[in-house]
Amino acid sequence: MTAKSISSVWLAVALVVGIVIGAGGFYAVSSLTPPPTKPSLLETIKSRGVLIVGTSADWPPFEYIDAGGNFAGIDIAFAERIAREIGVRLEVRDMKFGALIQALKAGQIDLILADLHHTAERETEIDFSKGYYVAYDGAVVTLKGKASQINSESSLVGKNIGVQQGTIQEEWARTNLGGKANIVSYDRVYPEMIMTLKRGDLDAIVVGDIIGSVLAARDPDLVVVLKIGSLSGAAVGIPQGEEELKYVVNKVIEDLTSTGEMAKIFQDEINKWLGQ
Repeated sequence: MTAKSISSVWLAVALVVGIVIGAGGFYAVSSLTPPPTKPSLLETIKSRGVLIVGTSADWPPFEYIDAGGNFAGIDIAFAERIAREIGVRLEVRDMKFGALIQALKAGQIDLILADLHHTAERETEIDFSKGYYVAYDGAVVTLKGKASQINSESSLVGKNIGVQQGTIQEEWARTNLGGKANIVSYDRVYPEMIMTLKRGDLDAIVVGDIIGSVLAARDPDLVVVLKIGSLSGAAVGIPQGEEELKYVVNKVIEDLTSTGEMAKIFQDEINKWLGQ
């Protein structure tokens, strides 16, 4: 090989090495550059200008469709306060109660406001705000004509019992009455499950404590015969890891509670539904 050829080879090798080192150097610098930070959900909501809340509008007085076709109820009024605190408008998406947690995890909604109780099982999938009211886990409601026969847990054995799918009331019924009563799960409580009870196809229904009392106050044919579980309450469902949004929701709860406005929302919305 001539001296000229050797020089050409070394020049080619030098060029290749230079390219590799240069690429490696570029890679090293690039690897030190932090990746773009994903905006928090709160930032996304502010940028979007809309807070999207998921609910199941069949659970008066917490959430329902009023005579004008609008979403109404305690949780809707509460959601409006949260949207106002963030400085955006509110959008409510109605769906089956049993679909709400998956919708939150999939990013289809920002929050769940649906009289959602905080449980250990649910906490493995989503986060929760502070509780915003306290009541029993549920109430057994029946027709007044059956109240003398249905007045204890043991009296529910052998009966047709209606519950809403995905609720803690359904869990209670299946835990305590599974194999001993015919438990029928419904997607929606009002009016579907109530109509089935009044038609006589169900002997009793198990619903939330407050909703049971309000249903009985509005309909003279219904009566609450039993409270179940322990004193607990509902919280707002929040995606895991969204601490900024959780802080805002908790602040709204604290402000509404300390000023007495939360109690007023409850009373006003209960009165509104009873007066429909």
